[in-house]
Amino acid sequence: MTIEERENAFNQMLGEEVSTTLVDTYLRLATQKILNHRYPFDKTKVEIEPRFEMDMIELAIVLYNQRGAEGETQHNENGVSRHYRTEQEILKSIPRVASLPL
Repeated sequence: MTIEERENAFNQMLGEEVSTTLVDTYLRLATQKILNHRYPFDKTKVEIEPRFEMDMIELAIVLYNQRGAEGETQHNENGVSRHYRTEQEILKSIPRVASLPL
């Protein structure tokens, strides 16, 4: 998936148009979180496998949607209850690669 395709998927899944700079920032952040989760002992990896690209976009959207509510997993106000997906809920579907540095 190209960078432009990722940006388009982000905006389509979000249902609104977000600036390219902001989308790129959240996609890079999500990519780094997935790499740190998948390869905890290998900091040489810089790209995620194509099979995890939709997880990366989904994680980027979760991070974007939680701006201003960082750290909250749920919120109740005036009878309205919201439950936020956490990044850990998304990351647990991505298997880790167990390799130790030499």
